[in-house]
Amino acid sequence: MATATVVIPTLDARDLLRDALASLERQTVRPAVVVVDNASSDGTAELVRAEFPWARLVVNEENLGFGRAVNRGAAEASSGVLVLLNNDVICEPDFVERICEPFGDERVGMAAGVLLQARAPDRVDSAGVEVDPTLRSFDYLWNRPVHELAAARDPLGPCGGAAAYRLSAFRDAGAFDEAFFAYWEDVELALRLKLAGWECRLAPGARALHRHGSTLGASSPAARRLEAFGRGYVLAKYRIRRGPRVAALDWPPLLVHALVRRELDPIRERRRALKEGRGNAIAGRVPRGLSTVPYRESLRRQLATAGLRARGALPAHFYEAR
Repeated sequence: MATATVVIPTLDARDLLRDALASLERQTVRPAVVVVDNASSDGTAELVRAEFPWARLVVNEENLGFGRAVNRGAAEASSGVLVLLNNDVICEPDFVERICEPFGDERVGMAAGVLLQARAPDRVDSAGVEVDPTLRSFDYLWNRPVHELAAARDPLGPCGGAAAYRLSAFRDAGAFDEAFFAYWEDVELALRLKLAGWECRLAPGARALHRHGSTLGASSPAARRLEAFGRGYVLAKYRIRRGPRVAALDWPPLLVHALVRRELDPIRERRRALKEGRGNAIAGRVPRGLSTVPYRESLRRQLATAGLRARGALPAHFYEAR
């Protein structure tokens, strides 16, 4: 099996990180581990030095966000497989072993692990990412029963909270685009790797409990701003025409933010993202084959999520840290 280096970016999540690192101590295959501390003020660095001295610690002088922190951590890896974990996960003992298995196939550049909802571990939080024809992204199998993993297909790419990349492919692709602070960088990298000819495999046995949204809150104002930027940046970078289909998906939530929550920042971030994305636009158009979700299904999912929210039936983490 290929050697593995696990990179965990973290910010002010000392107790969560302790649980994540403890789960890595119990792995059937022990990886090298790099913790990238984004200028925490809660004693995170001291915790790592005192309780997990086997982990390599990289301390940033400021919060660089997720993608830039990962890029710094990945620079510490030498070869093999780069595994990314959020600081709010607890890995099953064979997680690293299982997520590295697909790389025995030389065509594979990415592998998607499975995040389970910590408060409902019989439900999937993410089994990778998938996109519709407008590149609107979704967590594959979100909120579906775990038993559906038995018949699951491969996603477009992994979710950054439980991801593995062939290190050479990650570096050749240019690593994470540092225009992103957080959110969407995993989707954008998956698109680049697919365009470069790499395949993604689902690793259904690589499972971890996920305490979703523990850093920013799944429905916090910060998360809404970052989501708006990420979506706009990908639209512009990949030259997706912003016609009625994009408007039908994107503008209802943006208008809710503006009119109901009195938040204009998501719209401002969307405009900024479109400008930055145009400056980094790829040549040509995205092949249709990258889409894994039909447009009508994309609309249905958005309406279904809105209905769950209206009934107060979303998983609990969507109502925390608002």
